[in-house]
Amino acid sequence: MAEIHVWYVNSTGQEKSISVESSERCVNLDLRDMISVDILPLIWCRNLEDLTIRNNKLKEIDISPLSKCPTLQALRLNNNLLERLDLSPLAECSMLEELAIQENRLKRVDISPLFECHALKELRHDTSVTLLADLTLKSVGSWPNVLMDRFHRILWKVPAET
Repeated sequence: MAEIHVWYVNSTGQEKSISVESSERCVNLDLRDMISVDILPLIWCRNLEDLTIRNNKLKEIDISPLSKCPTLQALRLNNNLLERLDLSPLAECSMLEELAIQENRLKRVDISPLFECHALKELRHDTSVTLLADLTLKSVGSWPNVLMDRFHRILWKVPAET
């Protein structure tokens, strides 16, 4: 299998990379002192099941490459400095079981894409985070139980007109 490189910048400004086999099922980018990371090369990891990017100093991350990882089951982004997070790429990850986003600086998170993740069993977030969802999803009947448990906490919003 091919080797790919995930590039990141640490808090001292050094650009570094980690090598990963494209056949890898588990990628751990924990405790690397990252302030930025480019996970685009993970599109080649078609069997990726577990991605951990915890305990870093990320203020933002583009997770759009994960839409090309249909077997993703766990994504852990906890203990960073994330201020916003677009979960829309996760709508393509129907096998997602676990999402950890706690211990960040998030104020609001639109969880609408997670309604497509029927295998979702665990959603860890800070209680201070406002969970938003598209009002049209309120009447959809087949939600993951973890979202049903948070029904009373979700702030339902009218979808933006295009």
